[in-house]
Amino acid sequence: MPRRRLLAGVLAAALSLPACGLLHRARSESPRWIDLNTAAASAVERLPGITPSMARRIVAGRPYGDPHELVERNILTEHEFERIEDLVTVPAARR
Repeated sequence: MPRRRLLAGVLAAALSLPACGLLHRARSESPRWIDLNTAAASAVERLPGITPSMARRIVAGRPYGDPHELVERNILTEHEFERIEDLVTVPAARR
């Protein structure tokens, strides 16, 4: 019986991880820069840890003057932003 409980707990944990974005689909190709003001939601979703609902919030929050506005506007947490900050830009922030 304890073995079944352990298996059920492991299975429940494994099934909940994709929902929270920790095990988001593996990407074979990672874009160099994603322009937050013009990229399609599907392109934003390919960023590491970005779920479909996060991508929709990012697209709905346009326009952006700086990538860090994702945190300032409470669209992403600081931790979520740190995962993608080197992969996103806006025209004024591009160097």
